[in-house]
Amino acid sequence: MKVSDLIMGPLIAALGVTVLVASSMQPKPVFGSAYGGGFFPSILGVVLVVTGLILTATGWRQRAATPLLVMGNWVESPRHVANTAIVLGALLFYILTSGTLGFMISAGIAVLAMLLQFTRKPLLSVLVAIATVIAAKLAFQDVLLVPLPWGILEPFAGVLTWRL
Repeated sequence: MKVSDLIMGPLIAALGVTVLVASSMQPKPVFGSAYGGGFFPSILGVVLVVTGLILTATGWRQRAATPLLVMGNWVESPRHVANTAIVLGALLFYILTSGTLGFMISAGIAVLAMLLQFTRKPLLSVLVAIATVIAAKLAFQDVLLVPLPWGILEPFAGVLTWRL
């Protein structure tokens, strides 16, 4: 599927403006620090706005020769449509349930669903999903110190907290 730069450019620029607004709402730097939590997101926002404007200009110049949307052959394949649906569904499932079920359960179910769709090997899918969730939990929560939602596993947080 190919979407024209005339459509994608303004969308990317709008995303950049959104990132800039959100980064401006981050806490200001603490005393003695020149950079706050919004520094790098603001750089990303500027890059997105500039890139979006360049894409829009390119799309405007090519508007006569390029259609706005060209669908690929994959949309005629039920398997490819199902693959797309399972990825989008898994993301939506995680977004909607991670606060209640917690990261480990929500991510585990989402990864397992995608692996079952892509590999069709149940035992391997379960093992890889468990390993993936544990690796992600260790990387984000324990190494990078990013707090992940515990959800219904909060009573077991002490048992499930591992340190490398």
